[in-house]
Amino acid sequence: MLARIIVPLLATAVLVFACSPRTPQSTPFDARPTESAGMGVTSHIMVDTVQGSVRFAIEVANDSRKRVELNFPDGRTHDFVVLDARGREVWRWSQGRLFTQSMQNRLLDAHDAVVYAERWTPPSPGQYTLVAQLNSENYPVRQRVDFALR
Repeated sequence: MLARIIVPLLATAVLVFACSPRTPQSTPFDARPTESAGMGVTSHIMVDTVQGSVRFAIEVANDSRKRVELNFPDGRTHDFVVLDARGREVWRWSQGRLFTQSMQNRLLDAHDAVVYAERWTPPSPGQYTLVAQLNSENYPVRQRVDFALR
C-alpha cells in the first residue's frame, strides 16, 4: 500500500526536477568577421527601421542542387544580439526566453531559403552592431553588420 503512494510521488519529483528551469547559458559573440555556413548554404542579414523599432532578419539559403538538413541541438534556432559603439551588449533576443531541449531539424530543398526575423525597440539613437547567428550544428552562421539610428 505504501509503495502505491511513494512510487508515484518519486516519479513526480523526478519529472519536476527534470523539467525545472535552468540557468541560461549565454554565449558571448566575438568580434570575428562573417563566417561561411558551409558548401551550398549562404546567409544574408537585413536591418530595417520601422516606426520606432528595428526589424532584424537572417535569411539562410540552400544554393546547392541537393536538399540540405539543418540540425539544431535545441529549440533556439537563431539569435540576434545588438552591441553598442563600445562593443557592450545592449540587447539579446534569446535573453529571458525558454526553448525546448529537444533536437530539431529543418529541411531546405534545393534553392530554397528560410528567414528568421525579430523586432527590437532601441533605447536611444546611436551606432550599433547587429550580430545574427544561426545555431545549426552542421551549418553554423554568424554575421555582423553595423547600423546607425538617428
